[in-house]
Amino acid sequence: METPQSQDASPDAVRDAAIDHHHDLAGVFEQHYRDMSSDRFRTAFTYGRGKVDQLLDEELKALRPGASILDVGCGTGNYLVRFRELGFEARGVEPAPGMIEAARRLDATLAIEQGVATSLPFPDGSFDLVTAIEVLRYLHHDDVRLALSEMMRVLRPGGHLFVTMVNRWALDGFYVHQRLRQRMKGRDFDRTNPHCEFTTPAELEADLRAAGASEVHTLGRLFAPMRLVYKLSEPLARKVARVVEPYDDAVCSLPFTTQFAGHLVGVAVRGPGAP
Repeated sequence: METPQSQDASPDAVRDAAIDHHHDLAGVFEQHYRDMSSDRFRTAFTYGRGKVDQLLDEELKALRPGASILDVGCGTGNYLVRFRELGFEARGVEPAPGMIEAARRLDATLAIEQGVATSLPFPDGSFDLVTAIEVLRYLHHDDVRLALSEMMRVLRPGGHLFVTMVNRWALDGFYVHQRLRQRMKGRDFDRTNPHCEFTTPAELEADLRAAGASEVHTLGRLFAPMRLVYKLSEPLARKVARVVEPYDDAVCSLPFTTQFAGHLVGVAVRGPGAP
């Protein structure tokens, strides 16, 4: 997977590089979640993921007791444990062997299928909520659309889909950074630096509606470029994040700022006539 890739790389090549990347970094993700349990301001990962989790909590509160949840790209299994502790029936799909091994270390009883987002091994209408957190960003746009259709398929009518993407015009400048790195390395992606699919709220909404959503809401989190501060100095960033967080949350509540936030969250409802 280390050979140069072109702009026309196939969805399969993009997906394989992402799977290899996450297999290699399973231990790193295990540490991220340990860090989150002690201090959500510790790193850029823990701070950003904590902001996404606050939005996810709102979805979980609306579920009936015992509702069924599918976590697509469940990784180290931390969300599955959390869902089950809240009284929900939780299942996961994960393609990277290293991630599945990490999940088994966390809890050997977790219900995880090895598979990919574009071909979910479940019947139509199986779940009340489907989540895909920091998963679709690693896929080719063709696969993103296919995965959204698959996740909508396994939702019950009226069920909710919760996904995250990366804003093309986020103020942290990740889009520019990615393009510069590609130019310098002479390749679009590899297993060390996998593909990142950038989008906008309008594009995400269009893709969700094309997949069968009857209602769509897009939300942004991390308006301030805190990831840059974390790269400069994690101790400094922890202090800054605690100070700016309430102001950043207030700014993110304004709809026009969504397209500039570091995390783009899409929440969709499956319509009764969804394919």
